[in-house]
Amino acid sequence: MTNSNQTNKRLKRDTANARIAGVCAGVARHFSLETWVVRIIVFGSLFFAGGLTLFVYLAAWLILERDDKTSAYQQDINSTYSGETYHFDIKENTWRAGQPPKQALQTIAHAYQTLEQRIQQMEKHVTSERFKVEREINKL
Repeated sequence: MTNSNQTNKRLKRDTANARIAGVCAGVARHFSLETWVVRIIVFGSLFFAGGLTLFVYLAAWLILERDDKTSAYQQDINSTYSGETYHFDIKENTWRAGQPPKQALQTIAHAYQTLEQRIQQMEKHVTSERFKVEREINKL
């Protein structure tokens, strides 16, 4: 992720992956953690600071803005294609969000195969007789 993406990234409730209100899912997405890790931390903190944790959760529920968009987790597990660039979030540790390295490598290999096929199609078109004729007609 680039720094410009991180500065524009706001903490929101992730209602697409919500169990109750989406607070834990939103915090997990904001800090690039797995959702289950944040839920375990919140659940564990209920035993140590029950009232405070419940108060903070309810406050976050009321204060945080809802994010109804489809999350990156539902879109091919954090691999996105926009225009000419691909972006992959690779899981560095078990608790981090993203693709496992093996799956990311398969996704990257598929992306390169797709690009290779497009290049072959363009080369085939550019070297065809039809392209040469159309180019000569356009010159007129």
